[in-house]
Order: sequence, then C-alpha cells, then structure tokens
Amino acid sequence: MRIGYFCYNLSGTGPRVRAQDIINGFAARTDHDVVVLTSEPGLVDDGADIVVEVDIRNPVSVFRSVRRYLTDCDVVHVPINVYQVAFVRAGYRGPLVAGIGPGLQSDRRHRLLLRMLDIDARIKTFERQFELPINGLTATVTGTIDTASFYPYTPEECVAARERLEIPTDDRVLLYVGELNEPQGARLVDSMADRFTRPDTTIVVAGGGPLADRMAVNEHIQFEGFVPNKQLPTYYNAADVTLGPRRNDVTSNVGLESIACGAPFITTATGTIRSLFLYEEDIYCWADRTPDGVWRTAQSLLDDEAAYEGYVRRGLEAIAKRPLTLERALSVHEELYTTLATQ
Repeated sequence: MRIGYFCYNLSGTGPRVRAQDIINGFAARTDHDVVVLTSEPGLVDDGADIVVEVDIRNPVSVFRSVRRYLTDCDVVHVPINVYQVAFVRAGYRGPLVAGIGPGLQSDRRHRLLLRMLDIDARIKTFERQFELPINGLTATVTGTIDTASFYPYTPEECVAARERLEIPTDDRVLLYVGELNEPQGARLVDSMADRFTRPDTTIVVAGGGPLADRMAVNEHIQFEGFVPNKQLPTYYNAADVTLGPRRNDVTSNVGLESIACGAPFITTATGTIRSLFLYEEDIYCWADRTPDGVWRTAQSLLDDEAAYEGYVRRGLEAIAKRPLTLERALSVHEELYTTLATQ
C-alpha cells in the first residue's frame, strides 16, 4: 500500500508530535511505501520513500507537489488543519483521511467542511478508549507516549536534571510547556509570575509562539524557548508540577507526558478532558483559570504531601493501564487505511 501524508509542521505541539510519530512509525516499521509532504523534511525518518519540502506561502507550488507526488497514493492522510485538507483535495481525488484536532473539530461548521472537502474517514484521539474500533469511517486512537523516554527519574537523577537546566535544586518548580498564546494560557502564566513570584519558587517556560518575546524578558520566568519533544523528559523530571491553563481540551499530550514522568498536571480546561480525568479517575488537578487560581492550586498541592503523592500514584497507574504505545496506534491507522484502499 502506498500511503501519502500532508503535514505542514511536524514540530511543536502535541498533535504535531503525534503526527510525526505515526508518519515515522509507518516509514520505519512497516513495508508500506510512504510519501510525505511537509515544511520540515528533516523530521521525517529515512525509511520514508519520498519526502518533499513544501512552502504553503507558495500555493501553486504546493498544488503541483500534491498532483505530482500524491496522485497515485492508495490513501492520503492529513493529520492536522482543515486548510491543509483543502490543499490536498484540490489535487488528489482518492481516499482521504483527516485528523480531528486543531482546525478540524466535530462541531456543525466543521462537519459541513468535512462534507464539502469529500473526506472519507476521520481519526480522533481519545485516550479513555481501551478498545479502539473503527466505527463506520471514524477511528479512535490513543496518543503515543513513549514510556521508555517519559518515566520518573530517581531522586538523584532529578537533582542532576535541575543542575543541567540551572534550576535551584531546593526550589519549588512550576513548569509550562506548549504554545505561547492566549488559548493555551501563556498570558496567565506570565501574569502569575509577575504577581506571585517568591524566592523559593522557580517558574520555567518551554515553548514558542506569539508571547515568546514577552516571556523572554520577564525576570520572574526562566525562559527556555522551544524545546524539542525528545528533551522534555528532563524538564518534567526537574519540575514539581506542570501547568496547563488552557480554555478547553480533550486529553492534553503535555498532561500525559508530565504524569508519566511523575509530575502532577494542573489544568484549567473545560470540555471532554474534565469528564475523562476529573470525574472518573482524578489524575489531573483542576484550578480556576486565573493567575491567582493556578498559583493557589499549585502551592496548596505542594504543601499537602499526601495529596501530591496521590496525584503522582494515580497518574502513573493511569499511564500503565492505557494503550499508549505507538504499535497500537499504528495498528488502528493501518486498519483504516486498508479499509479505504480496498473499497
């Protein structure tokens, strides 16, 4: 089977990391032919058969690349963004899979776009599922957390991680990882740092985006800039808690990575994430979406050793029982691709 992928960015947020994992998984671990159109060809595994660099600022060139490299694919998958789906559908008429995530949601407006763009199947990420059936032409798949990399360090290794990152070894460390924009809550973290800084607490920010320049000059923040996903285990293990002050969310890759490393995750998000991880398992800690609310929740959790250890224990248990392996995700994708390619 010849599988085409159009994913403009492969670095950065959780959905992009998941897309990179799937693409490289098929390239390195299967016998399928893999064709990838992306702006970051250096992030694609050498096992891919064809990797083409595209620049979405030149739509004519992108259209030509789609026509040239994707036309003879048995199935094409666009993991992220409805606009990228539109680029592909303009030049490719075969079976098309779209990821439900940034830019392609399940609300009425996006369902209409699904029909207009003639999308044949959808893949969504929903970590609560233990069985991952293909329901009609919608597949449900877990995220991919590599527990060989994301795991709790020993106390000595945690101290060494702080030393490498030049973080005071005795401080309370609050970590923010993600896009530095308003929906992700970066401005809230910036405001919290200004209002509640104290000598025994270090706030570490890892990410890039519109508010990066603001974060970089905040004297109350240790600003790391964009950090590749493979380096994040060191940051999670250097932290006491990770902050996710988002407006809404489904699961949060950052949250899962953090608790896999033994650092409780504090979130402010509403939506599916709340029913998944608060009412059922209580593995994420909730706070009001204000600077004061996040700060008070973090400090209260760090002041209560029993509550803190409870979040660590429940988080590690949840990671252990969830099917978060790349192999499981590849299996679900492959079954859907095969279904479409043989119709």
